[in-house]
Amino acid sequence: MSLPVPYLASRTLTVVKPIDTSGARRVVNLGLNESWLGTPPGAIEAIRATAESVHRYSDPGCKAMRAAIGSTFSLDPARIVCGNGSEELLDAIGRVYARAGDEILFPAYSFLQFAIVAYRIGARAVEVPLAANFAVDVDAILAAVTPATRVVFLANPNNPTGVAVPMADVARLARELPSHIVLVLDAAYAEYVDPAEAMKNYEITDRHPNVVVTRTFSKAYGLAAARAGWAYAHPDMATALNNVRGIGNVNGMAQAAAAVAIAAQDFVREVRERTAEGREYLHGRLRSLGFELSPSVANFAFARLPGAPAGWAQETVARLARQGFVFRSNEDYGLPDWLRVTVADKADLDEMLDLLAVEVDAADTKLAVEG
Repeated sequence: MSLPVPYLASRTLTVVKPIDTSGARRVVNLGLNESWLGTPPGAIEAIRATAESVHRYSDPGCKAMRAAIGSTFSLDPARIVCGNGSEELLDAIGRVYARAGDEILFPAYSFLQFAIVAYRIGARAVEVPLAANFAVDVDAILAAVTPATRVVFLANPNNPTGVAVPMADVARLARELPSHIVLVLDAAYAEYVDPAEAMKNYEITDRHPNVVVTRTFSKAYGLAAARAGWAYAHPDMATALNNVRGIGNVNGMAQAAAAVAIAAQDFVREVRERTAEGREYLHGRLRSLGFELSPSVANFAFARLPGAPAGWAQETVARLARQGFVFRSNEDYGLPDWLRVTVADKADLDEMLDLLAVEVDAADTKLAVEG
């Protein structure tokens, strides 16, 4: 008996990796870039209140959520599209603006979802080489454009490297990219940078009808499980995306929580400040252990141990997971020597870093013996 044959072969790319934490007395997840600072005041209460009417369908147009977002950032709610996390919106953009055989461009070592969007529709995922220190090269992106290019994804700050693209470079990319190509500014980690800089994403979108900005409530707003995201785009693009997104794609509880959370910008400021302090501390401890770091501005560190034996990063991730600390190795990004560690409570970071120090000492000892 024959079995169905998928158009796409199985791939190793996966946004969330399985990890064995068996034997751990408790688990501290430092691998998903979740916020350890919780949710804004009133968000959980909004979820509880909305749960009372869970037997009713939520507003398919996300009117209150869009109004709250628009009010916070002085944006036209009619140009806001809400999604089941920003991932759904990235996928919708791919489905609307690209087809099999087209090309979707993005800088190398970008969010895995960009390549997955291309694979889902049979488009070609094209990775554009970076400059030194994981810096995005706008000239290289523009040079990689071909007649088949339909979408360019740009994560800013990027995941997994945490590197930010100067907004002047983003503006130049939008200005010089052919106007029939969609430029997606994935700003999932924009809450961790200067708010004035993040606002420039919308100004660029206002100037260029082929540009769309995507945002999420999963990181700084602490609503990862709610699955709520949004996009800001030209009215024609917003209409097109609304035509393909799921009906009722954002559940009522997520809508209510998002509407409360978006207004809590004082909370977001505190998250940004405390995360910056924690990131600086984490960077300092990792440097003292001999790690090389990317210039991350997000809520995580991206680090490698120079000279470590092959496979050390993966083995270290596995060993520490069994001791209760989960973080991410990045072989599926093509960076097998690099680790991504989320900023968290200092006590948790210290406990994890003490365990990591043991792994570093063991690697040093092994290298000394073999050398």
